[in-house]
Amino acid sequence: MDLKSKKTSSDEIWVTEFTSEAALKFREQVLDASHSDPLKPIIVYIHSYGGAVDALASMIETMDEISNPVVTACQGVAMSCGAMLLSHGDIRFVGKHSRVMIHEISGGTHGDVHDINVDAEEMKRLNRYFMGILAKNCGIKGGYDALRKMIKGQDGRDNYMDASAALEFGIVDAIGMPVVNRLKLYEVAMKPPKTKTLQKTPTKKSESKRSRK
Repeated sequence: MDLKSKKTSSDEIWVTEFTSEAALKFREQVLDASHSDPLKPIIVYIHSYGGAVDALASMIETMDEISNPVVTACQGVAMSCGAMLLSHGDIRFVGKHSRVMIHEISGGTHGDVHDINVDAEEMKRLNRYFMGILAKNCGIKGGYDALRKMIKGQDGRDNYMDASAALEFGIVDAIGMPVVNRLKLYEVAMKPPKTKTLQKTPTKKSESKRSRK
């Protein structure tokens, strides 16, 4: 089965890549789950090495759009865009054997010198914007600038973390996998039965008294 389109009966949603197709499928699944029950937590499982930042933008916008609490869980690996999506959940989990990797936005360009300069400026803007979101999700004081110093201080562009490090960094809230027990609430509309007025049946003795009057 193709994991990128996998949807279980409990509305778990899997993200394995960040493409236009995957973003559209993600939106369809999330909105469908939200329309079915606007209060039920939606679980988003992530096993991804990353992808296109525009697909990530679509996915986090979809998550922000719905009223449901969104639970994100890294099962295996969440790198680059995968780590960003993981950090954006309302409640965030990472498997004890999983790993997470964050880095600044990377990409390429071509064209004349003016086109390259324009593309480079746009990449800088995107990097500051999305790394700012990551810093906010992780509760890092100082935002983008503070996060950038932390990444650069790791002796390399890619910052790999095991489950414990991801928890300490603030990307997740707990180590393990989420378990959601759905509670069904029923309104009891039954009224207590009315109390019947019991009339005493005349006894033979009272009947005899009335007969003598």
